[in-house]
This record gives sequence, C-alpha cells and structure tokens, in this order.
Amino acid sequence: MNNKILGKEGEELAAKYLEAEGYEIIETNYNCGFGEIDIIAKKGRELAFVEVKTRTQTFFGMPIESVNIPKQRHIYKVAEYYIYKTNAYNYEISFDVIEVYKYQGQAIRIEKIKNAIIENPRYTFGRST
Repeated sequence: MNNKILGKEGEELAAKYLEAEGYEIIETNYNCGFGEIDIIAKKGRELAFVEVKTRTQTFFGMPIESVNIPKQRHIYKVAEYYIYKTNAYNYEISFDVIEVYKYQGQAIRIEKIKNAIIENPRYTFGRST
C-alpha cells in the first residue's frame, strides 16, 4: 500500500475517532498558502487543529516524532490563517496529534495526544500578550 492511501485511511479513522469523542469535524485537509492541516474539529468552545500520522511499523520512530519543528511552524501558520479567515478568536485552541497504527490492513490502535504541539509564543492567534 502506498503512503498516500495509508495516510488517507488514517485520516478517515482519526475523523471517526474524533466524532466518537464528541467532536464535530469542521474541515479535512484544509489547505492555504502556508500549508495543510489534516483535521480541524470543534467540541464546545475548543477548536482543535489535528495532525494525523499513520504507521504500519515503528522501525523509523514513533508517528509523533515526524511532527518536527518545520511541520509545527506550518501548522501554526495555517491555524493562524484559519482563525483569521473564520474570525474564530473566541475558541480555546488545541494542537493535537493522532497516531494511527495499522497492522495487516486493520487499525490496531488510535491514540490522540492532546496539545502535543506546544504553543509557540511567536503566534498569538489574535490574543494580547
């Protein structure tokens, strides 16, 4: 299975997982000039920007380890743009990673790491500092 198909399947499983947790999926594969965010979801007053990483093995490391500093910067910039475009300044923001582990075509584990990406003080999302 190629990585693009694996990633798409992981994102679909992650969206179902979030819905089961009470989140409403607002956007999937949200793109702008700064990059892309896999899932934007809402639950109450929380707006979650979610990066999904799907793996069939961990030989090259855990999925979350691939969300490196450059990737985090892209996520922040896309989130900042989304918040600006939708005037979503009154939400509590979280940056989460969902790891999807698959074995022989089946999801064997889905784990959500809440606030896995530590907020960078450079991006204030319209809040005064």
